[in-house]
Amino acid sequence: MRKIAIRYGLWMFVGFTIFFFVMHFFGFSQRYDLRVFNGVIHLSLMYLAIREYRNKNEESVNNYVSGVAMGMYTSVIGVLPFTIVMFLYLVLNPDFMANVTNNADLQRFITPLTASLFIFTEGIAVSLIGSYIETRIIDASISRARSKASQSSQTQNN
Repeated sequence: MRKIAIRYGLWMFVGFTIFFFVMHFFGFSQRYDLRVFNGVIHLSLMYLAIREYRNKNEESVNNYVSGVAMGMYTSVIGVLPFTIVMFLYLVLNPDFMANVTNNADLQRFITPLTASLFIFTEGIAVSLIGSYIETRIIDASISRARSKASQSSQTQNN
């Protein structure tokens, strides 16, 4: 479980970081609607981690707790370092921090630390909900494939 989570979690971190800096380089980092692509990165890599874990540990299929744990573990490895990078970036770039503050509803409470904590909280919330849904989808897919394989072998034996 650990190796899978670390591999996909690091890819998640790299994906978040590259996406942010590429968008910032092209002047799109103030477009908060583009965060939806962070969700695509997040959910895609979490899905791959859960699927690989399920394929390597077939006894875990239909035990949603292990799938959610795999998704959460992967996400923490991806989200936590990205949160730290964003905290440092917000501290070192006061102009960008001012832009974030000006676009926030609770402007007086937004600091680099609170903004980073929002990133972390959002990532963990996506992880919890997304890993549950993805685990159920993956388990259903594996169960269907097993059922078809079982039916196919029974037909061949008859």
